[in-house]
This record gives sequence, structure tokens and C-alpha cells, in this order.
Amino acid sequence: MKVSKRVMGRIEKAFISFKEQNIEHVSFSQLKDWINSNTKDGISSPRLGAYLRKNPDFVMVDKLRRVGSNATESFWCYGEPEEGTELANANWVKLKTE
Repeated sequence: MKVSKRVMGRIEKAFISFKEQNIEHVSFSQLKDWINSNTKDGISSPRLGAYLRKNPDFVMVDKLRRVGSNATESFWCYGEPEEGTELANANWVKLKTE
């Protein structure tokens, strides 16, 4: 996959914006919504997922599933994640990650 520096810059800018708001771990939907709201063209979910998975700067921290449904949400960070952060709560359960 050809990596677009422009798209990577937009994703990094989104993470920096969330970090300024003291949000270390960003959900996939938060990230997608931010990019779609703050850029002219936006980005599709499959394309964003491909960029996040292929770039080693972006680390998937956790993947959660909503209790009683199939809805899942992945959480990402830019750079190395902080240890000991628990994202699951009463409505979400942690999924096994590789």
C-alpha cells in the first residue's frame, strides 16, 4: 500500500488534538469522526483501519465489545501506550487481542 504523507499527517494531527484534551487512547470512531469533521475530504473506515494497522507509530491498545451485542470498538494511541490503563467498564468487555 502506498502511504500518503498527507493522510498520515491528518491522522497524526487528530491524535495530537486529542492529546491536547488529555485523551491518551482514542477510539476508532472518535478518530474517524474527528478526521471527517476537520478535513475537506474525510476518510473511509477501511482506509483509516489500513493506515492504522500498517504504520508502527499507531498502536492498538485495546479492543472492547458491548455487552449483549456484537458491537466492537478498538482504541488506539500514537506512540507507546502507558501501562496499567483499564478501558473496560460495566457495559463493555475486553476482547482477546493478538
